[in-house]
Amino acid sequence: MRLSSKYFIYLTTIKGQMKYLIYISLFIFISQLNAQSYSLEQGRADFQRNRNSLTKPIPTNTQKYFDIAINEIEQMLKGEETLNFKRAVYLVENAYYEGKTNWEEYNNEILRIKFVLNKMIDDRNLRQYKTAGNWAVFTYMSDSIPENNFKPYLYDFENFMSDSDRESYMVSRLLKTKKGNCRALPYLYKILADEVGVEAFIAIAPMHCYVKHRDEQGNWWNLEMTTGSFSRSSFIMETFNVSEVAIKSGLFMKPLSTIESVAYCIYDLLGYYEDKTGRYSDDFVKRCYEIGLQYYPNSQLQIIKLNDLQFRLSNKMIKKGMKNYSEIVNYPELMKEFEIMNTTSKYLSEIGYTTMRNEDYEKMVHDVKNKQTKLNSKK
Repeated sequence: MRLSSKYFIYLTTIKGQMKYLIYISLFIFISQLNAQSYSLEQGRADFQRNRNSLTKPIPTNTQKYFDIAINEIEQMLKGEETLNFKRAVYLVENAYYEGKTNWEEYNNEILRIKFVLNKMIDDRNLRQYKTAGNWAVFTYMSDSIPENNFKPYLYDFENFMSDSDRESYMVSRLLKTKKGNCRALPYLYKILADEVGVEAFIAIAPMHCYVKHRDEQGNWWNLEMTTGSFSRSSFIMETFNVSEVAIKSGLFMKPLSTIESVAYCIYDLLGYYEDKTGRYSDDFVKRCYEIGLQYYPNSQLQIIKLNDLQFRLSNKMIKKGMKNYSEIVNYPELMKEFEIMNTTSKYLSEIGYTTMRNEDYEKMVHDVKNKQTKLNSKK
């Protein structure tokens, strides 16, 4: 960086030194943002979409059910209502469907399956084993058996990215069609495991969910309901681009507690909210991630927070005619927002946040599909 003599004299003053240090910090951070695709331009077509969406009111019925969902989930997290993952999942899906689902129908189907699972355990005299319920849920969901009318639950290869069909995420749809993706399948497994009183934990990887539980000896297993198989932790790390830092921080591959699982439902809720409204930044989004982060701080809700902070700051800068972050040094109120955004970005890096490219995920799914096709042909 070349400096004129006039600028050098300015730097000898305390004010000049402070401003220079701020500028250097901004320069370094801007480089980091550009590397992480969080630049002012963002490179995101949805930046302008979010700005446009803010000018359009959200239909009352749409907002109503998203509010119902976050209100009841918050009550669960605060201890004002019983923590219930099954109910939290329903509330999130009902918000997406704008109140058109039916809790009794959804819950009764789960209770029907619970009866079948308990009968499977008792008919085979397995009640003395603490993993009997895990066996029953896995068998019922994955195998072709009389108890499920020879129709196991299958991975929805047609809608695995959920871009063309958000419903592949939904447990309520999975219960009706027996097809779902890597959200719906492990979610249903956990719901059913909770119902029969056995241990099962949701675990998160970039663009993926799976189940963790312990065997009779207390050893941990990674259960992939998408393939009906068990995976090594090293395979998940390599396949989904998970670092040891992310594992240590609990961001990825951690068996989520019940309170964390319910808080994670807020991440799903905000995904559906953006899908319905075009918004990834507004007061509802802010309220939701602030609630969730109280109970699950090292979560993907941090990236939603960063995107919200980035949009708010960038929007204010654009209104002032600014084109790069170095211009905000003359605006103390914007500098405060920048520092919060900077802190959030650094925190994401510290806890090991990574993601997968869509094309890599798509290739992985197609590889899985090809392997299953070959196995089926051999049978």
